[in-house]
Amino acid sequence: MNESRRFFMLAALTGLAGAASLAFAPALADAALPLHSATDVLRAVANAPGYHAAGPESGRPIVLARSHGQSLEQHAETAALLAAQGFQVLLPHLRDAAPQTLGQDLIDFIDKLHMPEAVFVGTGDAAHAAEATTQIRRTRVVGLVLAGPGARPAADAAAVPTIALPADAAAQQIADAAATLARQGKWRT
Repeated sequence: MNESRRFFMLAALTGLAGAASLAFAPALADAALPLHSATDVLRAVANAPGYHAAGPESGRPIVLARSHGQSLEQHAETAALLAAQGFQVLLPHLRDAAPQTLGQDLIDFIDKLHMPEAVFVGTGDAAHAAEATTQIRRTRVVGLVLAGPGARPAADAAAVPTIALPADAAAQQIADAAATLARQGKWRT
């Protein structure tokens, strides 16, 4: 296991421990899950060379798109918060390319995993890539969370529920927005 994957796993488990300590808080009462072990809720392993995953495989998929220069560590807390709520969090490795190309890569990524749809979260420059998924295959996008410079939903993305956050949004804000869209979204499956 290379250093970045090891750090991601440790950071995600640390975040899970913090989130689990809040399991009895009234705000999380509806989201609390029966935890048999940390591995039931959070997996942070390299399932394939192209992505990291956290949370149960049976959870609703949330894809965290990160900019080419962003590290896994920047998403570990968000992934842990979402995984603790029972979502399957996926962090694909994206190449350095134009947003439209990366949007197609994100659609191809969920195709490869045989997922009919997902909530997409884009931070930094990857917000534009996440938004591009709606232009490519709108029916595959349950919702969008856009957190980055100039992150606003395009006019043609109006049919997809979208939450735009400031570029400096905290991990908790991003996780809350993604969880809201995943819970309230119109899933086909």
